[in-house]
Amino acid sequence: MILHGNHASDADLVVLYGNCQTPFLARLLAAARGDKGYLCVLNHAPPGQEPEMPTADQMRRCTLYLEQYDSQPDIAAWSPVGDIEQYGLPLRTRLRASCPPGCPKIVFPSYVMTCLWPFAMVGDPRNVPEPGYVWGRFPYGNRVALEVVASGLTGPAALAAYARRAAECMPDPQATLDKARRKLERRDAHCDVKIADYVWANFRDRHMFMSYAHVRGYAIAELAARLYDAIHPLIGGDGEAARQRLRAAAATLPDMDGLEEPIDPMVARLLGLTFYKPDMRFRWFDQTWTFEEYMSRYLAYDTSW
Repeated sequence: MILHGNHASDADLVVLYGNCQTPFLARLLAAARGDKGYLCVLNHAPPGQEPEMPTADQMRRCTLYLEQYDSQPDIAAWSPVGDIEQYGLPLRTRLRASCPPGCPKIVFPSYVMTCLWPFAMVGDPRNVPEPGYVWGRFPYGNRVALEVVASGLTGPAALAAYARRAAECMPDPQATLDKARRKLERRDAHCDVKIADYVWANFRDRHMFMSYAHVRGYAIAELAARLYDAIHPLIGGDGEAARQRLRAAAATLPDMDGLEEPIDPMVARLLGLTFYKPDMRFRWFDQTWTFEEYMSRYLAYDTSW
């Protein structure tokens, strides 16, 4: 768990549950109202580890519970469902049950945009943790690429086969965009704080999404500002001065990740991504690669860098 703001053992706590966006939100909320502690309870953990649950004392000090919306259904804390233990739903159930009576709850959305990577899949059997790479060298799977790998092709022939297969499998762009917008709006409908309008107004013109759920610092700042406005009536404080402190902290907030999942030029063209440039390069750990360079290395599972 990560704690921002007041670290005193008797400080009131705002408990935030959610994905890796929550520590960045907590950092900005703490800048706005620093007399409280902002305890981040992550819904996931590195491979081989379990998500952490706050102590009973920490939950007794919880004066506000902020929960990031999760579209998966509620399940009992004791119900094993596949790999769900890794992604927090039993933890979420326990957190809700552990909040003090009458503790207010605010539900906020997650930044999620999958349409930029239409062939994304969870997991690649070749990708394993390594020293310095806790999530592996290539944490983002691609089902079309794995079909090419399974065919036995290598080198330029594999890259050419990927391009052909991707073109054949590419979903209709308008249907893809319609689906993405509906998904954003459906998620917002379950939340007290909204973000779909901001995403839709900006994702084509700004390289906002570094991967499907990792975003630039300025996007986190926008959600944090909206979240602060929602919680201000509950926690009080100096209002506009707090907003100014949040904005000042946002100016130095880093992006969420050192990885930028490369976007296929065909996807950029079909979805009308105006920020995309020919031979655009993407950060990948300490490398910078074009999409073709990245895909060549991913197909070969090249770890020579």
